[in-house]
Amino acid sequence: MHRMKALPVWRLSGVLSLVATELRDNFGLTKVAIGGSSAPALLDHLFTGSALKMRDFDLIVVADRLVDQDLVRAIGTALDGPLMRFLPRYIYPRMRARGEDSDLWNAGWGVIWDAHGTEVDLSIFHDAASLTLNGLMNVDRILIPFSADRSLNETAARMLTATSAEAALAANLFEDPWGGYASWVHRSPVIVAWNAVHAAPIECAIRIVRASANKLHLNQLHPELADPLRASLITGHERGDRFLRVRNLVKLFHDDRAGVELEMLHALGAFAHWLPEVGEAIEKLGHGGLIHAFVEADRDGRRDLQHHAAFAEAGEQGGDEVSALRIEALLLKMAASKRERVLDEIAVAEPMFAALVRGQLPLVARRTQRNAPRPARQRVLRA
Repeated sequence: MHRMKALPVWRLSGVLSLVATELRDNFGLTKVAIGGSSAPALLDHLFTGSALKMRDFDLIVVADRLVDQDLVRAIGTALDGPLMRFLPRYIYPRMRARGEDSDLWNAGWGVIWDAHGTEVDLSIFHDAASLTLNGLMNVDRILIPFSADRSLNETAARMLTATSAEAALAANLFEDPWGGYASWVHRSPVIVAWNAVHAAPIECAIRIVRASANKLHLNQLHPELADPLRASLITGHERGDRFLRVRNLVKLFHDDRAGVELEMLHALGAFAHWLPEVGEAIEKLGHGGLIHAFVEADRDGRRDLQHHAAFAEAGEQGGDEVSALRIEALLLKMAASKRERVLDEIAVAEPMFAALVRGQLPLVARRTQRNAPRPARQRVLRA
């Protein structure tokens, strides 16, 4: 459903204007910004000319009042329409860690729409103090403020007039308190929310690996990231939110470098206790084996019209056909009993998606067997 795709600024500007106007006019919310990985991606597009590619369009709001589920549901419903399809299943609290010894705390709420294949992800935080808890790494804490009175096109034009990211920052056209954009450019992210890593090590490891491999194109984590992450996974693998953990993993399978990311997570020990079946399969395939399996799955899946039709009619779901093809390829490297345990875990967050994969798996197994290269016949030489 949600695919990494090149997007023109004018299209994002239309989404942004629609959201900002609705928030201001009907909900009294005016402090809005582009955040998450969308902020550095937009800066890259403007200052380096790289293609603006996003699977998620991350928006941040500071409400200056207590945010609850009813508010975000009302916002989701109000913006539901031809441009943005509201996904009510994905309303969930933004749980953040305030201290190493404290439980996760509700810093706000999130709501998601499907904008023709791009996931518009709006996080609404109670206040500025709550927002300071958001963002695992410094590259996640860049904010590009905007308002209903100024379009994204206008903001982009002002940044281009500034001629460089440094000049745009000096002109207060975006906020970067932790030096995140410089780290993004030099591919050297720094973890700033260690409390979050302590509170939910596996979820944080998935998010850090995805950003590092898929967005910063790293093949391995720097020791400054990997060593403390590995230690946190050993001591706190049971902590965190199971729903978010599964949802992040399913999203990972769609990434262009999903095989690399899974190998990186395995090297960190993310699958030592959680989904050990996945770790065993990665170990069995060896370095690069999963990448090769995913390439074959993508190739064969493009020709499988039945598989395509099953996911085209699926409706709302967190995973899509690409994610399914790769998960199926991984599952087929396991014994049947182990496949069921993995699918049961996926169903915690994505029950429809898990059911579709379970239903397609026998068909994919037969297709894979048919497409497997047959061993060459050996000619017997007679005397």
